[in-house]
Amino acid sequence: MDAVAEGLWGLADYQEQSGEIGKAVKCLEAICQSDVSFFPIVEVKTRLRIATLLLKHSHNVNHAKAHLERAQLLLKSIPSCFDLKCRAYSLLSQCYHLVGSIAPQKQVLHKALELTASGYDIAVKLWSCNFNSQLANALIIEGDYQSSIAALGAGYVCATQIGYPELQMFFATCMLHVHLMHWEDESSVERAVAKCDEVWEFLDPQKRQQCLGLFFYNELLHIFYRLRVCDYKNATPHIERLDAAMKADLKQTQYVQQLTKEFDALNESLSRPDLHALNSCRTFDLKIASSRLAQLVLILVILVVPILFL
Repeated sequence: MDAVAEGLWGLADYQEQSGEIGKAVKCLEAICQSDVSFFPIVEVKTRLRIATLLLKHSHNVNHAKAHLERAQLLLKSIPSCFDLKCRAYSLLSQCYHLVGSIAPQKQVLHKALELTASGYDIAVKLWSCNFNSQLANALIIEGDYQSSIAALGAGYVCATQIGYPELQMFFATCMLHVHLMHWEDESSVERAVAKCDEVWEFLDPQKRQQCLGLFFYNELLHIFYRLRVCDYKNATPHIERLDAAMKADLKQTQYVQQLTKEFDALNESLSRPDLHALNSCRTFDLKIASSRLAQLVLILVILVVPILFL
């Protein structure tokens, strides 16, 4: 039966790539609804894929939640499968968040954190960061700011343990954000600001350029903090840096769009069936076009690849 499952998985992949999400879901659900029993792990993987498709391409959250809850029941009888259990917890937490069920979401996340508490490798710590981030968000919705900061602090510790400065910066800025939302005392806010500055300075300059989203987030929080304490003089440099970065990003985006248009135009010209039948007045220089095409591809790669890591 493994061959049948793999065949249906492959067909679902094909339907997804073709944009036929409904058909992809039906292919996968055929495994879950089959009269013939599959191994539990096969059904778990299938239900996780169904839930992922539904959450990514539809608004059918309850349908996804039903598949995930069933997958969790099956996983209880499987002693290992750490990654599958973490994926199920994470997706189910997202479902509860989307339907506004914060209490069951917190329950799921606490179980997930218990699962990752005894692990020390990178994968376990990354899952712990994921769960702490989601838990902090759920706690903020309930107005439990102190517990939210504690969850973010735990995530920061995990990111530090695996030497992941970008993730450290994410948790540091999130903690500053919560402190600004719940201004308990100025000293704690100042410490959060100092922590953000410390982590940002520790980041490699090349990585800073790749973390444009974190840069915007950090600068906005610093501006809000300086304005809140009426420190307008020190708010100005942050405003200027943010303004310059946004203009540079806009300029680069427009440049990439222009290159893309030129690339598409060249590609269309090169693919014309009557290219060699044009008269001498309209002869297309293939060598020049191909050279320009290669240059455009290289420029696009240089510009776009760093954006993928933001």
